[in-house]
Amino acid sequence: MAPPGSSIQEPAEDNGHPCRYKLVVIAEIEAMRKSWLAMVTVCLMFAASFVLAGASYRALPAELPVLRMFLGHSVLWAQKSLFMVFRVPLMNLMHGVMAGVMLVRAPAFKDLRRRRAYWNVFFTLMLTVALKSDFEALEFMVSSRPALAPYGGWAAIGALSSVVVGLGVALLCSRKVPLPWPELRLGLRDKMVLVGLFAGYLVIVMASLSQGHRA
Repeated sequence: MAPPGSSIQEPAEDNGHPCRYKLVVIAEIEAMRKSWLAMVTVCLMFAASFVLAGASYRALPAELPVLRMFLGHSVLWAQKSLFMVFRVPLMNLMHGVMAGVMLVRAPAFKDLRRRRAYWNVFFTLMLTVALKSDFEALEFMVSSRPALAPYGGWAAIGALSSVVVGLGVALLCSRKVPLPWPELRLGLRDKMVLVGLFAGYLVIVMASLSQGHRA
């Protein structure tokens, strides 16, 4: 899949094979169209997690899990609040944006194969976080509806499985673009965004833990 917005070099026109040249151009355009559709889908998945969390807010129990050691086993709880509910999709969105910052640097790779592999690595990470966010939002919905309680464990398994599978796929993709990446040069703005997002994530984690208590 070709990275959207990448500076794919247009193939030199072959006067002897004009049809082949046209097919290559059409293939590149179609790949970019699919890439943009994939990006829109991921953005909608992130938005869906906020919608699901918001739709479940009023029906959620008074105490919400803050820290879990394993599937369904919570060791810290906190009183329900807007912060405690929306911190989960917000932290996932932060991770997704961090992957997106790296993703948009794909055009720096002049070699087409390395560029595609690099783009696939960080798009896979974005998709993984978005899927995890949706599963965690489904956990909120399940906990707000007693009739769905038996399915709560499956939502937790889905969140964990999406992370394991997504990281595995990203690792496989990274084999086609091994480190180091001499082509990659992050600008000051990109570095500030990444540092700011990571710092914001740590603040949310510390604020969550400070409000937590043992059952």
